[in-house]
Amino acid sequence: MKLSTVFASLALAVSALCADTKEKPDIVKGNFKPTAEKPFDLRVEYLIKDKQEVPSAIVDIENGETISLNYKFYNGEDEECTVLGVGGKLISPVTGDVLYNITASNIGPLSVASQDIVEFSQNIGIDLNPDSYLVVPSIYVVFKEQLMMLGSRNQLIQVDDPKISIFNPKLLVLEAVLVSSLVGVAYLLYSLFGANYFGTVKKDAKKQKLPADKPSKKQAPQKVDESWLPETHLKTKRRTAKKN
Repeated sequence: MKLSTVFASLALAVSALCADTKEKPDIVKGNFKPTAEKPFDLRVEYLIKDKQEVPSAIVDIENGETISLNYKFYNGEDEECTVLGVGGKLISPVTGDVLYNITASNIGPLSVASQDIVEFSQNIGIDLNPDSYLVVPSIYVVFKEQLMMLGSRNQLIQVDDPKISIFNPKLLVLEAVLVSSLVGVAYLLYSLFGANYFGTVKKDAKKQKLPADKPSKKQAPQKVDESWLPETHLKTKRRTAKKN
């Protein structure tokens, strides 16, 4: 045997060993056992983008956001399958009642070969009553010429209204409009009622400030009771008066 043939055989053996020892993705791990509800080895996993790193994490979402569900789909069967679309629903974690349906959207179609993994995303706009919800995704697949709907794990989310900052541009505009409206109403009320009222008050104040009439400097002579004066004094006073 040539030396090159020996090295080639060793290289193939090492490559096969590395391939066998290479860690498989989590979605592939585990032995699949078919059941009546899940007869085919078609597996689905997902995480909410920028919201969680592990499936068990509870996700907090504000109204107005759009969340992206990043899926991994594994075909463990011997035949090819095709992913057509995604949908789902939001249910109550307490009662299990369906509260909202998630609008179905097309994916691809994506052909998935045997033992292959594909990735795709689903965007969901959030505009809900603040509460807790369970996200229940649905994946529509064609396998063996049959259309089927596959499920995945349920994800708990908490939806709240966004916190409003006083420096929010929309709020600042609203505040400016409100202040302008109040100023306009105040000016209108002053023009209709305030101007007349304050004008009347000023006139009354001027009337109250007018100086009172000054008493005359020349006063009328006061009469003196002369009954107690002596007779001689009265005669002298009469003579003086006649001379004048």
